[in-house]
Amino acid sequence: MKLSGCLLAGLASVSAFAQDTSAKPIYLGATYVFNEGDLRKFAGGKVMSYAFETGYELVPADEAIGSRIYARYMRTFGDRRLGSEFPAGGTKLHVDAWTGGLDLTFATPVKGLVPYAGMNVTFYDGSKSESFQAPKFSFEDSKPKFGIRLGVEYQINTTWSASVDYTFTEWRSASKEARIQGVNPLNPSWVGVTARYHFAY
Repeated sequence: MKLSGCLLAGLASVSAFAQDTSAKPIYLGATYVFNEGDLRKFAGGKVMSYAFETGYELVPADEAIGSRIYARYMRTFGDRRLGSEFPAGGTKLHVDAWTGGLDLTFATPVKGLVPYAGMNVTFYDGSKSESFQAPKFSFEDSKPKFGIRLGVEYQINTTWSASVDYTFTEWRSASKEARIQGVNPLNPSWVGVTARYHFAY
């Protein structure tokens, strides 16, 4: 993951010096999130989360490869989890995620269709509706967690676009804590369907 961090920093520094030629380089997006893998287990089987995203196009993918930076907030409200590790009435687990990332965008022969792939850094803040019985668990973590995302965007017109992407990140793996499915280890992943509004400043 140290290599991932170096690559992300390198791509960002290179793109920062590129001249923007996009008519509407800024976007705001709202995302319907489908929880996958560990994230769905953590949320007690709940399928849906939501997210909001803003981004800035550094270099448009007019002919080959472009780039953009983005910031994202995601909120997952969990359903009640039951089992021997939790109180008799179950426990609801929730998580907030703040993400910053860099995507590379790629030109295609299809007008308006832009695949993208990139790396990101996420800060997670997990919470629970009731205290665990012994052993106790803590979700507070101020360390950055690395991830990747792959997706495709379709530019409907100059103002609106829609995208679908898959994100996989790391989060928790504590060797001194009990192993509980969807709690430890925990590497969240999800599929996002986003509507984006593009504008200039």
